[in-house]
Amino acid sequence: MESLSVIWDYLGRTKLFNFIIFLSVFILIYKGCHLGEKLEGAKNSVAEHIEDSKSKKAESEDHLKKIEETLSHIEEEIDGLIKKSENNAKLVGEKILGDAKVLVEGIKDNSKKVVENKSALLKNDILRRASTASIDVARKHIIEELNNNNDLHQKLIDESIEAINGLEV
Repeated sequence: MESLSVIWDYLGRTKLFNFIIFLSVFILIYKGCHLGEKLEGAKNSVAEHIEDSKSKKAESEDHLKKIEETLSHIEEEIDGLIKKSENNAKLVGEKILGDAKVLVEGIKDNSKKVVENKSALLKNDILRRASTASIDVARKHIIEELNNNNDLHQKLIDESIEAINGLEV
């Protein structure tokens, strides 16, 4: 038995004994706390997160490729839009010029008509004034002739009476 006590004494002084106690306690905790299951669950969770990250990375790469394809054609689309805008601007400019020309022609025609109307009004006014002046001159001349020659006055009265008698009512 002495040998057993020597072995026990030797184990107590060495670190091996402390290691065995530590290992025993660790095994008890491991089995009691279900550490294996928890480690397996954590391992599975990390694996799921890695798979999710890989799928999201693939989705992001696909999205990036689509964006790059869109951006590769954007310059062509911009050039097309610029050309289309230039053509529209030219058409609108030509339409505006055409409308302006029509408007100018209308204004010219209206101006000519206004000038012609004013000219006709002025001619009529001049003719009216000339007629009035002619009548005044003729009246003055007739009065002067009648005042100078009494026989003419009597002759005019007789002709007027004959004209009135010749009228039928």
